[in-house]
Amino acid sequence: MTRRTLDVSGLPSYAFGARAPLWWALMLMVAIEGTMLALLALSYFYVRDRLSPFPPVSISRTAAWIATAEMAIWVASVVPTMLQARAARRESLDGMRLWLGLATLLGAVAAVLRWYEFHLLPFRWDDTAYGSIVWTLLGLQWVHQLTGVGENLLMEAVLFKGPVEKHHCVDVEVTTPLWYFVVSGAVLCWLVVFLPWVIR
Repeated sequence: MTRRTLDVSGLPSYAFGARAPLWWALMLMVAIEGTMLALLALSYFYVRDRLSPFPPVSISRTAAWIATAEMAIWVASVVPTMLQARAARRESLDGMRLWLGLATLLGAVAAVLRWYEFHLLPFRWDDTAYGSIVWTLLGLQWVHQLTGVGENLLMEAVLFKGPVEKHHCVDVEVTTPLWYFVVSGAVLCWLVVFLPWVIR
């Protein structure tokens, strides 16, 4: 009795997008962290319905406009992130270095602005339920920002130090959905916490 075998030695050892196991791991992590952010946003509205007056303390227009600038920088970072993913699929080392570096720089500037926003908040995290939910929502999303920037810095170091192998192109491309998640979280925080103070 002979066993049939399939020769797969000619198949590539790496794949992009949903064919990469790393992509699925990242999607699961985004689902978990996204659920946490959504629950915090819902908690904000829960507190709003049960706290009078709401909000108990006003956020300054300066803080609101700095938050707006931060959110705009995150949105702008989507363009180099898209270009870095395209460069990764083309296996263009110069393109990956350039666009990943630009996205990382924009993310780092935005993360510093978030740190400054914390100092402009006129309340502590333990002053009221409103203070707790605002600090927790902004704080969790700030951790996501720092994680995204940190991962990009690590990838940038690999791209410059080398040797760069084919699977590193997949790693660079897989950072793209994580970055989009960070940008989405920044927009969510701005809409929930700061937009009312911008349009007031």
